[in-house]
Amino acid sequence: MYKTTTATYTDKIALKNVDDELVNKGVPRENFFIDEKILQIKVMMPESEEQEIMDILNRHGPTEVH
Repeated sequence: MYKTTTATYTDKIALKNVDDELVNKGVPRENFFIDEKILQIKVMMPESEEQEIMDILNRHGPTEVH
């Protein structure tokens, strides 16, 4: 089963770093969306990879994750 998580950041550098880490981990680009206007990233992930992806999202200092 898949879960969608949204993380909000304070700058575009953090978004780029999350993007790079997700790609390096092998997450397909169609499984995440970046909105640079509101500095958010939405990730669709299998529950089996949730902890590892949450670690990536949290490593870059989000202001909110839901």
